[in-house]
Amino acid sequence: MERKAIDEGVNAFERLQESLGMALDLARELAGNELLGRLVAVFRSMPLQDRPVIIGILEREVAGRALSRATEKAVQQETHVNPNARLYVRAHNSGIDPRIFDRDEMMIADVRAMRVAALIRHVPQIYELWKDALREAMQQVDEATRANAEQLLRDGLDAIAEARAAEPAAEPADTPADEPAATKKS
Repeated sequence: MERKAIDEGVNAFERLQESLGMALDLARELAGNELLGRLVAVFRSMPLQDRPVIIGILEREVAGRALSRATEKAVQQETHVNPNARLYVRAHNSGIDPRIFDRDEMMIADVRAMRVAALIRHVPQIYELWKDALREAMQQVDEATRANAEQLLRDGLDAIAEARAAEPAAEPADTPADEPAATKKS
């Protein structure tokens, strides 16, 4: 009985040594390979429920790339990395409960958005970046989405006109940076 316990202890110690050796090899590889370290860091920060799907996508894509590389000359076709690929897509829920929209909360959000807009407009680098991002966003959506945004902007302009008409005349705070100098008001 004592010999069996000693053998089990020796086996457990050998397995521990193997595990520690593998851990040391992995640690050395991670320390010497920045990309592998980044991959592990991304994996660790990924939501747990996403991991099997993302790993499956990577496995499938890498297998396809390896197959493509092996047959490029024969089929005269090749694959390459798409640096703009997305693994996550946006999905809009169609069952919106209108009761979740509170008028006062929407008004407060509108005021906040207008105040942020004023900040964006007065920092030229941010303003140019915002305009560039907006142009690209318009290219990413379909015409129906653009038309909805356009109608919302018209509604916003109508609300501005109504608010101005209800108040005594005041000097405009600022004219748009991209408005020609001849049309700017003083």
